[in-house]
Amino acid sequence: MIEVVQIPGKGRGTKASEAIAKGTLIEVAPAGIFPADQRPIINQTEIFEYYFVRPPEYGESKHVPGYVVFGLSSLSNHSELPNARVDWVHDDIGWWAHLVAISDISKGDEVTVFYTNIDEYDTESFV
Repeated sequence: MIEVVQIPGKGRGTKASEAIAKGTLIEVAPAGIFPADQRPIINQTEIFEYYFVRPPEYGESKHVPGYVVFGLSSLSNHSELPNARVDWVHDDIGWWAHLVAISDISKGDEVTVFYTNIDEYDTESFV
């Protein structure tokens, strides 16, 4: 349903390879977790741009674990008005990132999510 492409002015991102209806589960990807104490170290590496923090946790405290998603959703770019979101599911195997369309997405449209920890990014990254 999605593919990795070059997005002008942004670098890599994801686009819909077919029309995606609101509510569609676009991707299920395994996720690894690393402790909050390691986030300052990870933030100094290229991994910073590819890991997630969970909104409920981050809303309570900035000292939260990070989640590395082993799927294409980790390449979706930020938008203040995203067309997808990541739902976090934990089961007996571990954490999973479910990329879900929150609006209809036309074929060829960029698939975007809201970066919960956007306040940690250099604002020039999004110009």
